[in-house]
Amino acid sequence: MMTDNIVISREEIVKEGWLSKQSRFLRDWRRRWFILTPHYLASFRKQGQYTNPTEILRLRDCSTVKSADDEVHKDNAFRVDTPGRVFFLVADTTADKESWIGHIGRQMVRPSVMTDYDDGMEQ
Repeated sequence: MMTDNIVISREEIVKEGWLSKQSRFLRDWRRRWFILTPHYLASFRKQGQYTNPTEILRLRDCSTVKSADDEVHKDNAFRVDTPGRVFFLVADTTADKESWIGHIGRQMVRPSVMTDYDDGMEQ
């Protein structure tokens, strides 16, 4: 987990909304305002807050985003895997869950696709 002094500009936001997040140590569920940018998934205590995130995931460090209903025994659950930790999140609806998974997945693959293209590997 890193919470550098990152300020998110509104122009960068790909998706934002409420999700429940399982806390790291106590494993209880906390409702947080999440913001997805091309580079980060960040959580905040309040809606409309764009500084001092409670947690930040660098998308380039994430390996997987997928459904996790069976793992946490909650509807609309999904997980984001990083080398050091698996983040479990729960959306309010199935449609919202699918939207988050899709948006996060697209942002995760974007940097490598752009790098390959910039390197002239794709023709």
